[in-house]
Amino acid sequence: MNRFFYLILLTSFLSSSLLFSEPTPAGDKKDKEETPEWSPDPDKKTRFGKEDELDPDTFLPKNQPKSTNFWVYGATIGSPASINLNLGYYYKDIVVRVSGGSWRSHWNGGQVDLGYTFWKTPVIAHSISIVAGSFNVDPYSPEVGRGGQTSYPTGLNIPGYQYRDAKYEDQFIRAYVAEVNPDLALLLEYKSRDTQKVYLKQQYIGLTYDILLGNFFLQLGGGIGQGDYKNPQILMQMGYLFDTR
Repeated sequence: MNRFFYLILLTSFLSSSLLFSEPTPAGDKKDKEETPEWSPDPDKKTRFGKEDELDPDTFLPKNQPKSTNFWVYGATIGSPASINLNLGYYYKDIVVRVSGGSWRSHWNGGQVDLGYTFWKTPVIAHSISIVAGSFNVDPYSPEVGRGGQTSYPTGLNIPGYQYRDAKYEDQFIRAYVAEVNPDLALLLEYKSRDTQKVYLKQQYIGLTYDILLGNFFLQLGGGIGQGDYKNPQILMQMGYLFDTR
């Protein structure tokens, strides 16, 4: 009898607990877990990524780099002066650039570019340029027949000794001077070599393809001209250019 009484009492207690407890919809917890942290804009576009467009310091929209009307400046290696300082301006589809340097009286050069930009974004710019320039160099102890040189002037304006790579006429004059006065021939031979230095110069015009990728600049093309080098000539510059974008 007592067992039957305890069983009725336990059943009543469990029933009252279930009766007074608030029902929890089965889908609430699931909805909270699956609700995304983003909500669509009125135009039904996601809001993901908008925080990347804001400046973390001012919370204002970031200024995107301009793809046109900006200056570039920096340094490159290559023609015309081996080590060049560069300054250029990208205006709409036109690009104007000057480059060059002067490191010694016989080691200098300059180049002017006028180009058309056929593809340009805030990151990259492709252009084709018409270039014109000149340079002077005095390599030490150059090897005859190397480097594309057609002649090696010595800087000594005396017939027979004006070029290091003596021609037939020069050899005839030098042989005659050596026969008449060996000491004078030896002196002229020494002066003509000027401690194995020669002075080379060149003027050229050409066509190049230019690419500005971020701050990396590359120019590659060819040119023709007149001077101490054979035609055609390879024109190349490569370096780092800052910009005002």
